[in-house]
Amino acid sequence: MGFSFKTLLSLFPLVWVMLMQETSGSRHYYNVSNNIKGRKQAKNGCNLFQGKWVLDLSSYPFYNSSQCSFIDSEFDCLKYGRPDKQFLQYSWKPDSCNLPRFDGVNFLGKWKGKKIMFVGDSLSLNMWESLACMVQASVPNSKTTYVRKDPLSFVIFEASLFFRTLNLCLVLIILVLLKMCFSFELA
Repeated sequence: MGFSFKTLLSLFPLVWVMLMQETSGSRHYYNVSNNIKGRKQAKNGCNLFQGKWVLDLSSYPFYNSSQCSFIDSEFDCLKYGRPDKQFLQYSWKPDSCNLPRFDGVNFLGKWKGKKIMFVGDSLSLNMWESLACMVQASVPNSKTTYVRKDPLSFVIFEASLFFRTLNLCLVLIILVLLKMCFSFELA
């Protein structure tokens, strides 16, 4: 296949940073017609793809997987007996800038009334579940509606705190299905 696991894994920081930039006060606009190298670097000179995973012992996990109703049991490492929890304290650190820590209440405010859709395979599922759990942990008493009907799953957070609503949608797609539906060649 055209993608390697390393390539897919490298997309996670990009999605994370895009979400964090949307929740920050400033706006960054990207010209999608630029070449790929140009899109990797934000206007402030931060290359999101150049960096490393760093251990932050003062950090704490964004959520407790055993208390999140959106995590599929097969993605819950602690449930299946992983002996350490240190892996939960790693974060992505670009070489040339700092990323702010996720703030779920701020995130809900910036994305109020909007929909976020994750389209893809189990990697998208894992990212969707993680974001849903991070938001749930930030507003634990919010009213949530969770619908899971393959191939579409969604959760709606209604945080009474500021009357904020966020829809997170997930569509799992199999490449064979795409090929059948849209009749295009996959390299």
